[in-house]
Amino acid sequence: MGCGSSTLSQVNSGSAEPAQQPSTPSAAAAASRQALAAATKPEVSAVQKSEVPQATAAAKASDDLVVPAVPGNLTAKSTIVFVLGGPGSGKGTQCDRIKARYSGVVHLSAGDLLRAEVASGSSVGQKCEALMNEGKLVPMHVTITLLKNAMISSGGSFFLVDGFPRALDQAEEFEKSIMPCQTVLFFDCPEEEMEKRLLKRGETSGRSDDNAETIRKRFHTFINQSLPVKDHYSALGKCHVISAVPPPDEVFEEVVKVLDPIAPSGAPNGQAAGAAASDDLVVPAVPGNLPANSTIVFVLGGPGSGKGTQCDRIKARY
Repeated sequence: MGCGSSTLSQVNSGSAEPAQQPSTPSAAAAASRQALAAATKPEVSAVQKSEVPQATAAAKASDDLVVPAVPGNLTAKSTIVFVLGGPGSGKGTQCDRIKARYSGVVHLSAGDLLRAEVASGSSVGQKCEALMNEGKLVPMHVTITLLKNAMISSGGSFFLVDGFPRALDQAEEFEKSIMPCQTVLFFDCPEEEMEKRLLKRGETSGRSDDNAETIRKRFHTFINQSLPVKDHYSALGKCHVISAVPPPDEVFEEVVKVLDPIAPSGAPNGQAAGAAASDDLVVPAVPGNLPANSTIVFVLGGPGSGKGTQCDRIKARY
C-alpha cells in the first residue's frame, strides 16, 4: 500500500498537464489550428497596422489637395490645343510666338499655374512643391482645376494648354471634366539637348527643379508617363510631332502650318493692329495742286540744332 500510495501521489501531482492533452484526433486537430492562429495573428496584425496609417495618410493628403472651383463655364465654341514635349523642349518659347501671331489666344502653362499656387504659400502649394522637387506628378485633379479656373476667368475661347496632360489618365480626365482638345503640338527633342537647355536656364531662372538630379527624374517621368499621351493622340490623328532641335524661327514655321487652319479668324496680331491704326489716321485732303515751278527744301538736324532759328532768318531774308 505504501508503494501504491506513493505511485498514486506521483501521478496526481504530475497529472495536471497530461490531463489536458486531447483524447481524440479531432480534438488534436482543433488544438493545432488554435496554436497556428495564435502564432500567425501578431504577424497579420502588424501588417494591418502598417497599412492602415498609410491609407489614412493618403486619404488625408488627397483631401488637403483640393482647389476651390470658380463659377462659370467655357463657351461651346472653345478650342483647346495641348502643347506637349519634354522639359526644355521649347514649349514656352513657341507659345509666346503663337500669341504674338494670332489674336485672342490664351496661353496657360500648367507648370506656371502650379508654381503660382506654390508661391501663394497655401497648404496645397506646399504639398505640390514637395512633389515637384521629387520629380513626381502633382495629383491631376489639382492641375485640372487650376487650368479650368484660369480658362473660365480669362473669358477667352482659344487656349494653348502648355505642359499638360503629362499622363494618359490626365488626358482622359481633362477631356471628361472640361472638353476634348482639337489638336496636339508635340515638340520632339533629344534628352541631351533638353538637359543642356535646362541647366543653362537654371543659372538664372531661380526654379528649384532646374538642377541635374531633378531634371533626370523629370526625364524619367516624361518617358514613362508622357510618351503614351503622344501615342494616344497620334492614333486619333490629332498629334503633330515637330522637331524642336532647329532654331526657334524654323520650329515656328512648322507650328504655323498646323495652327493657321484652326487659329482665331482674322489677320495676325501685328497686321490687324496696323490696319486698324491706318483706318483711324485719315486726314481729309484740301482741294487744289502745287504750282509746277514749286521748290522744296528739306531742313534737317538733330533736336536743338537750331532748325527753327534758321528757318525764321530764311523767312526774314527771302
